[in-house]
Amino acid sequence: MGDGPGGGQRPGSRRVTMAETDQTLEALVEAIAGLTPDQRRRLQRRLRLSGLWEPEELLTDRNRLAVAPALARRPGARPSRRTTPTPLPATSDTEYQSPVSGKVVRGAPTEVDGAVEPHAMPPLPGQAPEQPIVIIFDGGSKGNPGLGYGSYALRWPGQPQQVVQLRFGDRVTNNEAEYDTLISALEATLKRLEDSGADPATARVEIYGDSQLVVNQVNGRWACNEDRLRVRRDRALALLNRFGHWRLRHHGREHSVRVLGH
Repeated sequence: MGDGPGGGQRPGSRRVTMAETDQTLEALVEAIAGLTPDQRRRLQRRLRLSGLWEPEELLTDRNRLAVAPALARRPGARPSRRTTPTPLPATSDTEYQSPVSGKVVRGAPTEVDGAVEPHAMPPLPGQAPEQPIVIIFDGGSKGNPGLGYGSYALRWPGQPQQVVQLRFGDRVTNNEAEYDTLISALEATLKRLEDSGADPATARVEIYGDSQLVVNQVNGRWACNEDRLRVRRDRALALLNRFGHWRLRHHGREHSVRVLGH
């Protein structure tokens, strides 16, 4: 729409630039990050009552501003390397399913023994836990390609750690098994949130793995040229972008061995 007569702009007004809009959004993010947990809950209730809060979307850019605990970035904390979702093909969320052929679970979510966070607050109805959900994953292949396997640890705030061991069948490479394990862990986390009635857009997820390839491809630092890996990367990103905030980081292999046993 033009700026001249009939263009819709009132005399004396000026258009707000995209840079100014971004600055306003960043200021809002910083202000929300400085709120206490109780203040963030009250803000979210006000947004819901006013009609400005919608599941997985606020009345701004999609997934650009996820309010309350998803943006609980403490003052002085280092910002996440991923603050905006990576664009995805429209069909990527349904193109690939992790080929799990067997599963063994060690440590059920309902067990009362194990390390439990004593100060974890129970989430509000429809909300994810206040603290981040932590995933540690690792996968491999006996033969490369060969029999694929993987394990992931799920650390749910206020609950004992759960370790899940997976099998993926034959003719699987090490990199494919790493991706399939990550995808299985994300699918399980989303299902657990949905089963509890929690909106995934209110969840924060911290993920650690020892695969430089998976971590760097998902974070957009390395190119993904193989079709068999690209479809897995796209599936992982589609799942990750359902969370309000996520961070995927590399850690040394010794950490995977200590937690997962391989």
